[in-house]
Amino acid sequence: MAMAVEVAMWIAKMVWIALSGWISSCLTVADEVASSLRSGDIGPFHVG
Repeated sequence: MAMAVEVAMWIAKMVWIALSGWISSCLTVADEVASSLRSGDIGPFHVG
């Protein structure tokens, strides 16, 4: 029983690490886009 709990905790830890990395990446990209919009490097509907 103890091994099953340890495995579940390890899986939960790996999922948390993956999700936190994904969230961090999304926030970094959103910050870069917002900075570019504020500085005028890109317009709100920049295509190409």
